[in-house]
Amino acid sequence: MKYYVFKSIFLFILSLGISYKSFSQVTYRIYFTDKNGTEYNPYQYLQSKAIERRIINGLNLCDISDFPLNEFYFSSVNNLADSIKGVSRWMNAIFIYTSEKNIQLIKKFPFVKNIEAIYPDNKSKITCSIKESGFDTILTAKQNSLLISQLDRMDGKLLKENNLDGKGVRIAIIDVGFKSYETNPAFKHILAKNGIIATYDFVKKQTNVNIGMLHGSNVLSCIAGKSGNYQIGLATGAEFLLARTESYTEFFSEEENWLMAAEWADKNGADIINSSLGYTSPRYLPENMDGKTAFVSKAAQLAVDKGILVVSSAGNEGTGKWKRVAAPGDAAGVLTVGGIDPYTGIHSDFSSFGPSWDKRIKPEVCAYGTAMVSSRNGLVVSEGTSFSSPLVAGFAACLKQRYPLLKNSELKELICRSGDLWPYYDYAHGFGVPQPYFLLKDTIENKPTLSIIDDNDEITFYPIEWDTSLQKKGSKIDTTFPSIKDSVVNFNSSAPELIKNKWITKNSCKTTVPEYLFYHIKNNKGYIDKYYIIDLKDEENGSVSISKNITDKPFSIAFFYKGYYKEIIIKE
Repeated sequence: MKYYVFKSIFLFILSLGISYKSFSQVTYRIYFTDKNGTEYNPYQYLQSKAIERRIINGLNLCDISDFPLNEFYFSSVNNLADSIKGVSRWMNAIFIYTSEKNIQLIKKFPFVKNIEAIYPDNKSKITCSIKESGFDTILTAKQNSLLISQLDRMDGKLLKENNLDGKGVRIAIIDVGFKSYETNPAFKHILAKNGIIATYDFVKKQTNVNIGMLHGSNVLSCIAGKSGNYQIGLATGAEFLLARTESYTEFFSEEENWLMAAEWADKNGADIINSSLGYTSPRYLPENMDGKTAFVSKAAQLAVDKGILVVSSAGNEGTGKWKRVAAPGDAAGVLTVGGIDPYTGIHSDFSSFGPSWDKRIKPEVCAYGTAMVSSRNGLVVSEGTSFSSPLVAGFAACLKQRYPLLKNSELKELICRSGDLWPYYDYAHGFGVPQPYFLLKDTIENKPTLSIIDDNDEITFYPIEWDTSLQKKGSKIDTTFPSIKDSVVNFNSSAPELIKNKWITKNSCKTTVPEYLFYHIKNNKGYIDKYYIIDLKDEENGSVSISKNITDKPFSIAFFYKGYYKEIIIKE
């Protein structure tokens, strides 16, 4: 939710000619050169689930990044600090408030590697709109349909039939507050089994997170909420770590809090982190969205490197000037989730677009960006990729329950491959909405649904069941598709074997994939120049033609229609 009140106050301050920086101390990030002389016992520091995750992911239990800070280094800086905001083992850093005079003294310490000054800035984007009414579970027909559909779109019924609800999977939620979560009926089943393992407020340095905004509670409901006979999220059997990292005042401290929350989640055995927060302008420039520049993106990648699946919302900048995915969704190892409109089945206008600045696929998958969530007053409609991300996080927990020995990189890849557009992708939908194909016991083929007419100057394609009079005399009609060896996957296979397969196609999905034609033009550098979504019923003769001179050769045209995928290479 945007903080319009703050922005009004900020503009008022500027109108008075008062320096923005004067309203708060500068935060300094002090990075140390080494951890010489420190000791670390992973079995004392890490919870057993964290140990288990490290082992599954083949990680060193005594990695230097997990060692504590050197006590002498810490105390030397602490003596010159007004106050300590926090520390990071992963970055070997301490975050402090102090004067410029003391910073000059700290710079002289031989063990100080680098110092960053962080000035007050606008806050993160948690843009969503919530339509609230009185607390009850009496829904209109449209609301009831939306609630059922947000899980059916990921074939939640199939997950439920196979007793997959995220049991045994630990999910950390990093957010702005979890107001009323202790009394909200949607979480009664979680609280009854002591499913909230730990909580921490990194703003106030306390365990109480029943504070701040409702946003975190809304997000939790999209992962695991239940209200009466209504199921809101897929992972109702999961357990949780709740971390509050943001406040209404210290906006520039959010990213350090995010890092510390991720380290806390790692220590406490999180398998998955959901982050429905986004950091964009004016803190960063679009070219900073390369996964390596934004502080929070570097923090998220470190969490990924610890074996955690980090799921992040793409952001809600689709209709603004920014457009691009927000940090930390730009990090390479993060599973970034875009939003689709439940009523059109395709990209929601507000959802941020990819790719990352360095042209990587972002978002990787998508889910409903308009969803029913549990709020203070009951079940309400809410909009934002803040809710598409936790819907996918719940799906990920069910998949992790089914394949507990998956590495987080394998889990991410299998989720991408389960997208109902795979292997097609674009920068609005990624690979589509995740589906539980891993539970199907039959094989699924890449059956042609389009006929392709390949002329000298253009390529035309149209639904194979439509009027064959469109076929031009002498034209080559290509209805070929990959060999059985490449196009068929036996879903009795183990998850690692699934990942190794070249193809996973989706003709048998129980939920309805929109019957649009998706196609993109990919250049010889390997990234998309243009992509399109077309309703063939609106096209003249129900066909689409693409010029072979649409861009510099060589290039490729990839398309997806009703479960059928094909890529055509246009050569010189």
